[in-house]
Amino acid sequence: MRPLWAAALFAAGCARCASPSFAVRPVEPGPAPSPFPVTLRVLHFGDFGDDTFQHRAMGRAMVEFSKTVPLDLALSVGDNLYECGPELNQASSACAFEADANAVAKSYTPPLDSTFRANFEAPLEALLRDGKPVPIWLVLGNHDVNAWGNCSVGTDPDRAARARACLEVAHRSPQWTMPGRHWVLDEGPARFIAIDSNLLVRDYGGFTFDDEVAFVRSAAGVCGEKLCFLVAHHPPVSAGEHRDTGPQYLARVKRIEEAAGGRIAAWIAGHEHQLEHLRAPSGYDVFVSGNTSRGRPQETFARLSAPGSVLLFASTAWGFGVLELGEGRWSYRFVTDRGASTYCCSATGPGPCRPVACSH
Repeated sequence: MRPLWAAALFAAGCARCASPSFAVRPVEPGPAPSPFPVTLRVLHFGDFGDDTFQHRAMGRAMVEFSKTVPLDLALSVGDNLYECGPELNQASSACAFEADANAVAKSYTPPLDSTFRANFEAPLEALLRDGKPVPIWLVLGNHDVNAWGNCSVGTDPDRAARARACLEVAHRSPQWTMPGRHWVLDEGPARFIAIDSNLLVRDYGGFTFDDEVAFVRSAAGVCGEKLCFLVAHHPPVSAGEHRDTGPQYLARVKRIEEAAGGRIAAWIAGHEHQLEHLRAPSGYDVFVSGNTSRGRPQETFARLSAPGSVLLFASTAWGFGVLELGEGRWSYRFVTDRGASTYCCSATGPGPCRPVACSH
């Protein structure tokens, strides 16, 4: 079910909709660094899964960007299917996880569900490199499972959440790769460690946060050799609407950090419907890119969610993130719906990524 404000904009075609321009830049950027040979370029976007004017505009913007700046990989950081995730019906009830509660049983074939195409895949079909689809790897967001919302009326909420998670993991298309609720991807100089961050809020659907901690501890073993990026829907810290996370959430974030052994360069997230670059209290970078289908133009970024965290940049502009890696160096930038780089940072080794003038 689309919220009333979104329904009204959608029905009107949102002809006058435009990206807001509000931004805060607490840290003065340094000079633009010298360019470096890029060996891996990653598109980072989130909260894309609603068929709105903004969603279509951002789909076009990302496709146009890919025509001039070749992409190797895309990460969709959750809320892939608003409002309630995949459709539940009798055919979907047979979806089952393997014993690890992560991958879906190989014998299961999910039913056709038009929600995947309408809410996610159609605007990204032209996201190509050399004529082939750019691989898009996804993680689960809260709206994908909707364990706490109004989408499970008449059903057991935990059972419905588990079924929705199962259906998203089971789905496959050129625009959809989700091998499990959590997964590891090694590409070039980087390792991406993806988790089901719904468990930062609470355990659900028979899944446990302890399993996510054990997974991160195992996956982070090579992070001294590779640059490691944690991929999740929920950010560890934020200056946005969801900043009031509470002590349990922050304690669970700390357990993930400890499991990673302090060896992640950055946490890549969505959930907040804006663009943010923060530094977590323990020193790693946090990039939030969740403004591709539902914006929050009223946000002022007046307060942070955790003591010791630092806000480096935030904006209500529609946009996406781009992570670029090379030998011993990496950078990150936010790009607006008009294709302009609105914020850039640059890092050596594992970081930190320091604000710099954009040269793009």
